[in-house]
Amino acid sequence: MTELLRDTETELMDVRQVAKCYGITPNTVWRWCREGVLPKPAKFGGATKWSRRQIIENINSRFEQGE
Repeated sequence: MTELLRDTETELMDVRQVAKCYGITPNTVWRWCREGVLPKPAKFGGATKWSRRQIIENINSRFEQGE
């Protein structure tokens, strides 16, 4: 896991931060969202953010499923 996932001060993450957590590109983050692989983000004005907690749960479930 990246330092972002361990940082309890960070609750919301942008697309670049999410991509870094998975080791993928921002384009892949958007594709995975469309495909239902990642949790849906929230919109705040013009900004799209993901919950750090939901990303951690998603990563953990992927390991449990052996992906």
